[in-house]
Amino acid sequence: MSLVSIIIPCYNHAHFLPQALESALAQTHSPCEIRVIDDGSSDNTAAVAARYPNIGYHYQTNQGLSAARNTGIRLSQGPTCNFWMPMTCCCPPS
Repeated sequence: MSLVSIIIPCYNHAHFLPQALESALAQTHSPCEIRVIDDGSSDNTAAVAARYPNIGYHYQTNQGLSAARNTGIRLSQGPTCNFWMPMTCCCPPS
């Protein structure tokens, strides 16, 4: 299977991020990379992301959602990008 990149653009959504990251980490597709693109957050988004050493984290000055998505595409390693919002939560397969 080919690598799938889960890109999570984030701006001041630290309180949603743990659930989204746990959900992304529970996905069964392999290989998979997870990237948080912090679009200039002033909350503790960086600290939350740092608790997950297996994800990629990138900080940029605030440029808006489209720019954060484009940054995620540029940084992704896989041919397929899946965009999540910090509020995204997918149940693991049963």
